[in-house]
Amino acid sequence: MGAQFHLILNVAIAVTAALIGGLIAHRLHQSVILGYLLAGVALGPFTPGFVGDREQIAALAEIGVVFLMFALGIEFSLKELARVRNVALIGVSIQALLLIAAGFGLGLLIGWPASQSLFFGGVISISSTMVILKTLLDRGEAASNHGRTLLGMLIVQDLAVVFMIVLLPPITAGSGVSLLNLALILARAGVFIATVLFLGVRVVPGIMARVERLRSPELFILTAVTLALGTATISALLGLSPALGAFLGGLLLTESEFEHRVIAEVVPMRNLFATLFFVSIGMLVNPRFIMSNLPSVIGLTLFIIAAKTLITLVAILPFRLGVRTTLFTSLGMVSLGEFSYVLAQRGLDVGAISADLYSLILAASILTILLTPLGFQAVPALERLLERAPVMRRYITHSSWWSREAETLRDHALIIGYGRVGSYVARGLRQNGLPVAVIEQDLRLARLVRAERIPVIYGDASSPIILSAAHPERARLVVVALPDSGATREIVRATRRVNPSAPILARIARDEDEEELRRVGVTGVSAPERAGALLLLDLCLQATGLEGAVEKEEAAGRE
Repeated sequence: MGAQFHLILNVAIAVTAALIGGLIAHRLHQSVILGYLLAGVALGPFTPGFVGDREQIAALAEIGVVFLMFALGIEFSLKELARVRNVALIGVSIQALLLIAAGFGLGLLIGWPASQSLFFGGVISISSTMVILKTLLDRGEAASNHGRTLLGMLIVQDLAVVFMIVLLPPITAGSGVSLLNLALILARAGVFIATVLFLGVRVVPGIMARVERLRSPELFILTAVTLALGTATISALLGLSPALGAFLGGLLLTESEFEHRVIAEVVPMRNLFATLFFVSIGMLVNPRFIMSNLPSVIGLTLFIIAAKTLITLVAILPFRLGVRTTLFTSLGMVSLGEFSYVLAQRGLDVGAISADLYSLILAASILTILLTPLGFQAVPALERLLERAPVMRRYITHSSWWSREAETLRDHALIIGYGRVGSYVARGLRQNGLPVAVIEQDLRLARLVRAERIPVIYGDASSPIILSAAHPERARLVVVALPDSGATREIVRATRRVNPSAPILARIARDEDEEELRRVGVTGVSAPERAGALLLLDLCLQATGLEGAVEKEEAAGRE
């Protein structure tokens, strides 16, 4: 009973402290992550008062990482993953090698041993999946172009961590690398991924359908949780990342009829355990160490941020992702992550990293975590700055092409984003006789639009060059069907400057985005959840014969 009470007490106090910290951070208009981290500092062994059991809290936090990646896997389809495969595989490889070299060079310059310098390079080459995904979710941008790019790169990084944990200890010890061990890791990873994907196509949908027919909500959620924890456990037993296994488990349900229900069931648990993750990280921080080594902590943090931003920019520049996606990806990867701690701990265990450097890495990681949301907020200002530097912008912006018909467009509907929403709207408008032009950032979709003989501009609509090619100043209607609320705001502002009168309609991911979008010039918005609710209400009124009464009430209200 004592052990059970100890666990309950730790979780209760950790959640309460996180709540208080989150409320204070929100009141100060800061990211709630800051409040969670400070709650962890308050519960840690380096501050007076109650000292939480970090091992218990961290164990629960690991479940949060698993659920986070599981839900991400459900939402992140194989098609989307394939869409960013080049920048994820090649970009991350270039990024990791350059960051390891940068960390190694800094260590040698300072006078660290070669082994410590090499481990430091490996530690800073990893970014935090948890922090970046939490920031994207808070901003409603997980489905945006930069969100997909960042998440694809993070998945490859999780794979790279496994190899670094295997390779770095023998290299730093001078004992050489076993090619057999490396081959076994590759083989295990390949077999595991192939097996999971096969089960996702052939087995899992049938199991979920059988459980669904039982009409038991408890058994349904237990099946989903078993799937998440089971794939994570098998992945860990094979020497791979549990987060990678959970992500693959989520892919099993991608594009099935169960994905939305599973996400709805998992998200509350994911958010709770994710909060404990940040609390457990805060408990590692020693405020006295930071204050006594403040110049070193700040210097190391600035080096990490500068190196990761510039090297990520260099690594992804050849892929011409567009200004907005390039900036978000470069600034979004600055944080050190949960697997940085795993690698640093491994270096400490084998004697490759000193205790002081380990503490410096922990302190610097906290600052990088806190600065990640600020980096996202800085993107619009940097975009405007790049507009004044056309030479640099030319190397970042998409190499665009457009149909010849775009030159003669007038009184047309401009559709920005040709995904599921934009394509449906475009077809409906064309069927009703309104000419349509499209701006699409995905080259595959742009080619499909072109094959339908619709005027199309390929590129990032937040670029003035791309937007102007579709002649928004002559448009009769503008529809922004992007999942990225930040990009939508910039596009609406630019459109309103050249066309003050045309209706601008936008898709929003969150209700709280509506006020800001209307302020910058949107005349109407559509939220998927709200649209579904209105349709359901309409069906309810039709079924009960009340629509006439409601219409009269609405008419009276308008008068």
